Amino acid sequence: MSRRAPSRSRAALVVGLAALLPACKSGKAALPWGGAALDARLLSDVFTWGCEEWEVDENGDKTGDVTTWQGVFAQQVRLQFAPDALDEAGFTLPSPGGCSVDVDMFPDDAGAGGDDIPDLSGRPTWATDVDEGELEQLADGFWFDDVFEDFMSCAYVEDILSGGTRLTSAGALTDAATPEPAAAPEVEFSGMSTDPDTGADTIAWGDEVTATWGSHDWDEVWLQIRREREGEVWESLTCNATGESSFTVSSDAWDLLDESLAVERNNLYVGFQRCEETTNDEDVTVQACSRAVAVAVIAD
Repeated sequence: MSRRAPSRSRAALVVGLAALLPACKSGKAALPWGGAALDARLLSDVFTWGCEEWEVDENGDKTGDVTTWQGVFAQQVRLQFAPDALDEAGFTLPSPGGCSVDVDMFPDDAGAGGDDIPDLSGRPTWATDVDEGELEQLADGFWFDDVFEDFMSCAYVEDILSGGTRLTSAGALTDAATPEPAAAPEVEFSGMSTDPDTGADTIAWGDEVTATWGSHDWDEVWLQIRREREGEVWESLTCNATGESSFTVSSDAWDLLDESLAVERNNLYVGFQRCEETTNDEDVTVQACSRAVAVAVIAD
């Protein structure tokens, strides 16, 4: 089915995760949260699927010329605040070529150290060059915005995330911002099974699915095999594919997961990310990432 792209004045997606820039921590020990650990993390994510647009003649018939791209179908913003206690280990990619079980690429809390943001009045708000919104607190030290749930567009990533995502009113975290996104490369998946009832692509246990992507300007690339139930991930395996142009889910990967786990679907995400780490005038150290994530199996 052909999906038309909205105007490129709309925003898009893309992202980064782990190329971190060291920042000066001078004087931090004198503040209430003292120490040298990470205090906050801002994640700006877009999720993508394959989109296409056909050229048509004066009768409205397809001419055979088609344009394809990776378009945005969902957008989310996450904010964690846990002074000197934010868990970096659970969000850290393995070394390039390596895989780790249960790396938490999409956190839903801030851990045991989650806390109120100093000087915050009301809900934190965010903005890009083309959009804005506010984040709802879902746990201590954790705020979330599902920006356009079920919007299902084909917007371009670099439009949706244009200018990066900035915190415009967030107390001591105001002005924290994610990096400018890059354009999202097209991602193709092969080796998937076909659902006998719906005819849709799906991933059966043991499928050797290969993801292939084009050239890009993102800092890092990762893949996550996700075993999902009721919209939540029950177990996962994350692999660092930085510097590569393809990745195959082999039997070695499946062997690290639990076949007996009762899940509704197996899925595969391919994430492209840029991250920066800065320390602001309030002496709060923030890791901020822009990420574009291609999804193999789109939930109904």
